[in-house]
Amino acid sequence: MYPDAAADVTRTPLLFQSVAGHSPPSPRTRRPSVPPKPSWATSLASFTSIYGRGGGALLGDRWILTAAHTIYPKDGVFPWKNRRVDVFLGHTSLDEMLRLGSHPVRRVVVHPDYRQNESHDFNGDIALLELQHSVPLGPSLLPVCLPDSETLYRSGVLGYVSGFGVERGWLTTELKYSRLPVAPRAACQAWLQERQRSEVFSDNMFCAGDEMRHQSVCQGDSGGVYVVWDERAHHWVATGIVSWGVGCGKGYGFYTKVLNYLDWIKGVMGGRTDPGGA
Repeated sequence: MYPDAAADVTRTPLLFQSVAGHSPPSPRTRRPSVPPKPSWATSLASFTSIYGRGGGALLGDRWILTAAHTIYPKDGVFPWKNRRVDVFLGHTSLDEMLRLGSHPVRRVVVHPDYRQNESHDFNGDIALLELQHSVPLGPSLLPVCLPDSETLYRSGVLGYVSGFGVERGWLTTELKYSRLPVAPRAACQAWLQERQRSEVFSDNMFCAGDEMRHQSVCQGDSGGVYVVWDERAHHWVATGIVSWGVGCGKGYGFYTKVLNYLDWIKGVMGGRTDPGGA
């Protein structure tokens, strides 16, 4: 599955970028150009830890939205106290982000439904990182918006997923993106059953991709967001978080459904929810 770089699962980069003013990232495959002003690239963040690399997105001016398994991997053997997380923002180039320097993390808040010891269940695969200091927002650093409607999850809705994950066997140093459609839930369930997979596909997840096309999501991309252009609100929305999958080839990828966690996200960010975080 994606979380383990040694296994056959999705991307897992710990690099958050937030670079709306920059040119769009390079496509992993040839795709049509993105809708006006691809500012979603500016809200993406990346972070590194002793475990590896992962992605995420900037919320407000001091929070990072990511997948819980990028912090507490399912195969993890090291306790949190032995792990360091560094957040990098502001560019689509890894080298440039490293040059700009990291943003220290004040605390990590993992959703209480996440179970690190249950390798086939990624329910609750969502976490928030609070930075020690607010970051200055601007053309090259903008937050992403949160979803407010089920219509953004309709089958066929096109979204973009990006990251510094594995490509041709190597972690890329330039942000790459792929354009993938939300897939019918029944098709993804049937696809898993055909392969006799035991992973839980709960209502807190959705799937994207095409059974006959390369999904382009791989190790190092986990925690990155799946963004959709909201025609009504005219802004980019993070509807999903790269969570798990079966290999990096043809098929579907599975994402945490952000809409189902809105109350928790707003509660943690607003100080109204007992975070229970690290």
